[in-house]
Formats: sequence, structure tokens, C-alpha cells
Amino acid sequence: MTRRLIIALFALTAALVSSAQEVEWSVDANVVLNNREGGLDESPNQTFIFTRITPQIGVSLDSARHRVMAGVTWFQPMNDNLGGYKVLPALYYQYKNDRKGLMFKFGMIPNELNNSIPTYLRSDSINYVQPNIKGAALRIDRLHFWFNSWFDWRQMQTNNRREAFDVTGEVGWRTMKNGDGFKASGLVSYNHLATRKIKSPDEGVVDNFIFSPQLTYEHLWANGRLGVSAGVLMTADRDRVADNKWHAQAGFIGKLSGNWKWLSLTENIYAGKRQMPLYEKYGSLVYRGDALYHNKFYSRTDLVATVFQRDFMNLEARLTLHATSEGTAFWQQVAVRFYLDRLVWKRHRHKDSGVATGLLQSQF
Repeated sequence: MTRRLIIALFALTAALVSSAQEVEWSVDANVVLNNREGGLDESPNQTFIFTRITPQIGVSLDSARHRVMAGVTWFQPMNDNLGGYKVLPALYYQYKNDRKGLMFKFGMIPNELNNSIPTYLRSDSINYVQPNIKGAALRIDRLHFWFNSWFDWRQMQTNNRREAFDVTGEVGWRTMKNGDGFKASGLVSYNHLATRKIKSPDEGVVDNFIFSPQLTYEHLWANGRLGVSAGVLMTADRDRVADNKWHAQAGFIGKLSGNWKWLSLTENIYAGKRQMPLYEKYGSLVYRGDALYHNKFYSRTDLVATVFQRDFMNLEARLTLHATSEGTAFWQQVAVRFYLDRLVWKRHRHKDSGVATGLLQSQF
């Protein structure tokens, strides 16, 4: 599948090159220090210090509606022997129509899900190490309606590796004008772990369904925003080689968030039956979300200070407190992100001053 995908994208690239086009490029770089302390089994004491850079180059035409991009994502821990690095290919086609609020991507897509989905679907640690998806992503964003979905083919089946993929969709409706109002949404996700081509007798297919309807109210004012949401997190899991029975669990999920000028505070709460019932057996092979949801009660509080912010760079300091029925954990994080592309470069080349005053662009 990967070989056919690469051939198809290169063929599309050749077709674009033969037409009138623009050369597109971007550099997305991150430096993160995350120190984790506490007494939770799901969040052991450890420190993440890494750099991650994604350079891309490609072509576009029809006012950038059609775009083919290629590059890599290089994840490099800061250690003494430079081991533990990952180099992930990026090669994808993108269609974007701003008038219709439509975007579609297909291929090996870099940094597609970072900070855009809840942690019960994708944990901080997975976002650090595996920020790309292999598959497709679709976004529709209208005045009162939105739809987001993606398909991520995480592992291809071989003699020594199990097939794994997930597919997710979220649909929502909002009354909001200028950021004020209500919105209702529903998210459905299916996570699948299959077997190797040559499987052992104790190896079977695992299914994981997630469904979460939520209602949210948000209010904006001159220097800040306040939001509150409430809903239900329902899941169903089955291990076909074990008891081959569905195990269902559900609980309340809520979020309170607000920001004022350069400070923001977010509180996420889950209370109910333990999620991820097969976590001890399969871990992140099946579950991509934060393992702290494997508790009857889980609270996550994030206090974030945006120390410096421009349209090409920001510096953020974050304190995170995790509390469960089993104990607590405390994280401290400092993160720098730098983003530059053809349009940002063009804006700054034509400024009298070398310092921009705009806010972060939508790519962040």
C-alpha cells in the first residue's frame, strides 16, 4: 500500500509540475522540555527533552487549491549518544477550498493531529513521538456546521508485525456568532488491532469503539474567552481471542477553559467506569489515548503562559496537574515552536522592521 501511495503521489506531482504552479515550502520546528513527576503507574517519573523538525517542499496550482508536498519529520531526543531518533517520511496531496470551507489531505501527513483532539484519543507522549498520520484527513468548516475525520493506517501486516489502524469522525453544529454561543458535537472512533500474517495461537483481533456526544458554551470578550462543556465518554472493547465478549464502559466527561491575555487555564474531568479495559495486555498497541483514563476518576489541570508570540514563533510555559483515584502527578513543560513558509517569509521580507506583530497563523 505504501509503495502504491508513493507512486500515485509522485505521478500527481509530475502532472502539477507540467502546469502553471507555485513552489511551496515550509519549516515547522519544535523544542520541548517536559519533566514528569508523581506516583502514578500510568505516568511514571521521566523527562522528555527533544527537538522535532519538519521541512517540506512541493508545488501548488489554482491559487494553492491543489498542493503536493514532500519532506520528513525528524524526531531527535537530546541525549548523549543521539539514539532513539525517528525519521518519518511526509508525502501527501492537499485540496483546500476556503470559499467552501473544505480541506482534504491524502498520504503521509505530518503534524496533522497535534493539539487538535482530546487526550482520550491521543496522548501527549504519542503526539511527541508520532505526530504524523498515514492515510487521509477531511475537514469541512461552515458557519454553523463542521465535520472532521481522519484515517490513520499505523501498521501494515507482516510476518512479524500486527496490522493496526484507526478511523475517527466528528460532526458538530453551533449557534455561535463572533465566538459566542452554544455548540453540540458527536465523536465516533474505531480502533482495530489485527494479527500477524503468521500468528500464534494466543493472538487475535482486538476492537475498540469510542463515542462521545458533548454540549459546549463559549463566551468571548475583549481580552479573553470562557468555555464550559459536558458530555459522556462511552467505549466498547472486545478481545476476540480471549472471551470474545464486548466490554462496555461509560462516564461523565467535562471541560472548563478560559484565557485572559497571555494566560490560559483548562480543567478536564472524567468520572465513571474505568476506560481501556485491555490496557494491561495491549497498552499503546490498541489505545492511543492517555492511560490515565484507565481510572474511575481523572482530573487534568493545565495552566499555560504564552511568554512570547509572533506569527512565526512562540514560547510557552505549562504546568499540568494530574489527579486520579490512585494519586497525583505533576508535569512542567517549556516549548518553543518556530514556523516559516513562503507566505510568512514574503510578509517579513517586505516589513520595514524585522519583527512581526501578528498572532499565530492557522498552521499552529
